Amino acid sequence: MQEGDPHHGVVFYVGGAGPVGNVGFLSVPTGLGDAGYRGRVEVFAWQGIGAAMDQVSISRNRGKAMELAQFIRRQKHAHPQAPVDVIALSAGTGIASFALGYLPEDVRVRNVVYLGCSMAARYDLTPALKRMEGRLFNFHSDSDAVLGRIVPYTGTVDRSDASEGIAGLTGFRMPAHVARDTTEQYSKVRNIPYHSRFASTGYSGGHMDSTRREFIANYVAPLLLNFNRDLGLNTSCPAPKAADSERRAQTEPPA
Repeated sequence: MQEGDPHHGVVFYVGGAGPVGNVGFLSVPTGLGDAGYRGRVEVFAWQGIGAAMDQVSISRNRGKAMELAQFIRRQKHAHPQAPVDVIALSAGTGIASFALGYLPEDVRVRNVVYLGCSMAARYDLTPALKRMEGRLFNFHSDSDAVLGRIVPYTGTVDRSDASEGIAGLTGFRMPAHVARDTTEQYSKVRNIPYHSRFASTGYSGGHMDSTRREFIANYVAPLLLNFNRDLGLNTSCPAPKAADSERRAQTEPPA
């Protein structure tokens, strides 16, 4: 837990797998503070003893996600008008997604940022997105060596294979099976590809350097915290699947 006033809000930071996944526990809070954030940053410790086990232990990870959901509920109960935001790295994006899905629908976070996401690109985020008032910003890089070379062998943190893409490499895509409100909820997703301008802040497209203090202050904080600043980022939403568009066209009355 970092210094700050929870009356101004709380940002939960969920790091990656294993001891090395704790990277960012200092730079993320400091970067947010540099950007003017006055709330509290809570570092949610969920990791076990090894990165590989953390990536594949789905039952344990879902249990840790329930703990995170309880922390979020307590904060919203104690300070109902204060926003809650989430930043998650690598396998921590799975913990965060599970946790949001476990929240009651009347308990909502504001914005969410994913860095180096090791989830399947077509993982169905609909339950998590329903608990967001704002947006999910997913920074992805096709030069992320961990996601490109290791996760295809271990599988994604949500326990899918990587054959249809990894969200931290390609961005999120619409899930294979589209529910009634999936397309509406996915309008909250913003995929942000790596840009060379990020390098000046220490983020060179690697797996964990997106947690650098300068990158958090200059690019993550303004998005997460609704700062009124045009960052000039090339964002995109997952396009509706063709079959879903055809189904809606068949069921909608003619104009």
